[in-house]
Amino acid sequence: RPITKWSYQIRNAAEVPFVMDYAFYVARHGRPGPVFIDLPKDLQNQIVTPDLVEEFTASLADVAADGQDQMMMMSQSSKTATHEAPFVSLSTHVRSDGRGHHAIHLGSPHEGLSFDVATASDGTGTTSLQPVYSSSSTELYELDIHPTNVIHETKIETDGTTTTRTGALDGHGSEVMTEMIDLIKQARKPVIIAGQGCNDAPDELRKFAEALQIPVTTTLHAMGVFDERHPLALNMLGMHGHATPNFMVQECDLLLNIGSRFDDRITGALGSFLPEARRAAVEGRGGIIHVDIRKSEHAKQVEPNFFVHSTGLDFLRAVNAELGLDDPDGSAKVKPSTATRSWLKYKTELEKEYPVPVPEYRPHTVTVTGDDGIEREEEHTKMSAQYVIKKLNEVILAAGRMDDCFFSTGVGIHQMVAAQHITWTKPRQMLSSGSLGTMGVCLGYTIGSKLANPQAICIGIDGDGSFNMTFTELKTVAEQGIPIKMLILDNESQMMVEYWQRLFHAERYLAVRNINPDYTTLADSFRIKNIYCDHAEDLESKLEEFLFEDPDQPVLFHCRIERTPCMPMVAPGKALDDMIHRDERFDVDPSAAPS
Repeated sequence: RPITKWSYQIRNAAEVPFVMDYAFYVARHGRPGPVFIDLPKDLQNQIVTPDLVEEFTASLADVAADGQDQMMMMSQSSKTATHEAPFVSLSTHVRSDGRGHHAIHLGSPHEGLSFDVATASDGTGTTSLQPVYSSSSTELYELDIHPTNVIHETKIETDGTTTTRTGALDGHGSEVMTEMIDLIKQARKPVIIAGQGCNDAPDELRKFAEALQIPVTTTLHAMGVFDERHPLALNMLGMHGHATPNFMVQECDLLLNIGSRFDDRITGALGSFLPEARRAAVEGRGGIIHVDIRKSEHAKQVEPNFFVHSTGLDFLRAVNAELGLDDPDGSAKVKPSTATRSWLKYKTELEKEYPVPVPEYRPHTVTVTGDDGIEREEEHTKMSAQYVIKKLNEVILAAGRMDDCFFSTGVGIHQMVAAQHITWTKPRQMLSSGSLGTMGVCLGYTIGSKLANPQAICIGIDGDGSFNMTFTELKTVAEQGIPIKMLILDNESQMMVEYWQRLFHAERYLAVRNINPDYTTLADSFRIKNIYCDHAEDLESKLEEFLFEDPDQPVLFHCRIERTPCMPMVAPGKALDDMIHRDERFDVDPSAAPS
């Protein structure tokens, strides 16, 4: 399966303006994602002359002048190219007044988009490409790029059959919109899953959740879109999520998934996912509402009662308007719902019963030699990754600096522990590689976040395995004097892989232990300030030094930790609420080993 939204090899230098416009458009619209452009060396050296441009554009004109009756083909939106590079062609469209016109079609005939060339109205003569599309389009590629703001309802009848219908998201008499709002208002045990599609709508999400008193859980890429200091915050759900949202999602009568696909990391075993919401749908008192910018996600994994083909922002604005929450000055006085009071009480009980576990150790006596050369005994306590991150979080909160921070991680135990134990307070505060994640990204992400946010405290939380892959970028940090904070959680292992090999592969360990450099010496070699800590007694003071004493220079903090897995964990093939809470032996299905 492709790892990019679009890839293309340029075949003529005259294509470059079209290709680059299209590449940025595809990358930014729909679900944002990467594109790949291959510009061969010979074309890099090709001189773009008026004759080359004229020859290229003439081949487009030939499409409209090839003797065929283009008006006969309007309804078919012909996208036939005559030049040797099929990336650029002409397409025929019908305007709202019934007249036909030609647009530039970019991409392949079946996976491409049409654009008009528009001239700026400011008299500068500047031109730009403007998309040409219709809300009645049936092409899935186009619908994944251009949301239609249409609600698709699937209704379960009393005889078990289903009927479908559509309605506009903007309300204005839409029966489907009214039914969806009524379903939300009548729910007694609702839960919102806020995905990355909500990152542009934190205020709208908060207004909606507060008005209806609905608890909010988030995916990895949406952490912070709903401030976790808020009493309705459930924190992250999923494979290594908090236990409370996992339980509540499984027990909810209405699930609103706003801006996230139903990824296996948040669903667990699909056959066991959302049993209560499915039952409530049959009984007409609840169900599943899925909001996604891509039409192709409709019923791809989970069949919703309402699929809203829209952005999270447009959906929340429309629903808030229907509820009377859209006053720009915030003057709307909507009394918070009391329907979920017992549900929220249950939330509090679960949080007390199932806190995220933090492995801790008994202190032991060690003999140390002081700077004066005198030996003495001290009490030292070993540390876990969970303990270090929990203390990091406490120090930042106590200083009142959490809103000033951005975080990045590599991939592994340290990533999930950071997701669990940091109090996320704003959108896009966590920069991380999700799902089948990429080890080694932490340092580069942290550099980028600091360059984009020079006044922020940018903290890279990395494991030794991930950091070893890209620590050569310390040269960039040193050369450019980029004042980032790098926290290395070093247990000399690939701990997540080691734990999986213990659970699923009968302890047949392979390539899970690391031979690491001395990270403080490595930092010294680049003349980067560094700090070392291997026991809990010194941790808080050294964290304060790491975070706050040198705001204008990079600092590397090397923490020696023990090998501990990340709990809770939903093993592959298990239901979302069937979690491993403690590091004990469990019977698992070896064939369900994680990828």
